Amino acid sequence: MNKKIMVITGAASGLGKALALAAAKQNYHVAIADVQEADGLAVVAAIKDLGQDAAYFHCDVGQETALMALRDQVLERFGQVDVLINNAGVGAQGSVCESSEEQWMRQWQINLMGVVRGCQAFVPILKNSPQAAVVNVASFAAIALAPGVASYNVAKSGVVALSETLRCELAADGVHVTVVCPAFFKTNLVASMHDANDKVKQQISRWMAKSSYTADDVAEMTLKAINNQQFMLLCDRQTKWQYRISRWFPNYFYKQKLKLIKRMLK
Repeated sequence: MNKKIMVITGAASGLGKALALAAAKQNYHVAIADVQEADGLAVVAAIKDLGQDAAYFHCDVGQETALMALRDQVLERFGQVDVLINNAGVGAQGSVCESSEEQWMRQWQINLMGVVRGCQAFVPILKNSPQAAVVNVASFAAIALAPGVASYNVAKSGVVALSETLRCELAADGVHVTVVCPAFFKTNLVASMHDANDKVKQQISRWMAKSSYTADDVAEMTLKAINNQQFMLLCDRQTKWQYRISRWFPNYFYKQKLKLIKRMLK
């Protein structure tokens, strides 16, 4: 019972992979849940090289019964769960009126309901652990609410709202909740944006390249947030100040976004 088990969705690449490797270095055994089998098995091998146990589970969080099946498989393999990280997600681009019904549903099913389903499946199990935590990966987009990524903004805002609600609901049970809200950093987010045009993808890639932190940095911050029982994780000084400005001076924040639109349209 000295072992700690962490379940991570979307753990075969990007931030999920970085989280899995960081967790292994902190003596977690890790359940790798993803749809990318080859990449997932490679992460499992890397974790075993670090001296920890790991297993791959095929899981499409956009499917209604997938997280319940994952829970049963993880319990059969590891016997317990101590930390759940709802990390799996996809990108999108488009205004409210331009975004297709298909795009909205994809964001709804994967980025929001994937998190809801993860919580519904694992929270009852987590209540049995004395060191339990739920980590939901949102985005700074949920706070900035920049134009042109409407469906993504709404889905990630839902993740923040869900996390705040869950934090209150689980307080008496001793289950900690963290919501992670990073801005752009280098991941495979652009590759998941099926409906974005090349100009937008190139701009996002440039923002990622200019980031002051990496997936490994965010993973380390997330593990520290779990240990310190920190609720909202903002990953750099700039986004921390932008968060405060959005709360304290919403009209000023709105005007800054209008200026951003003009620069993007040039």
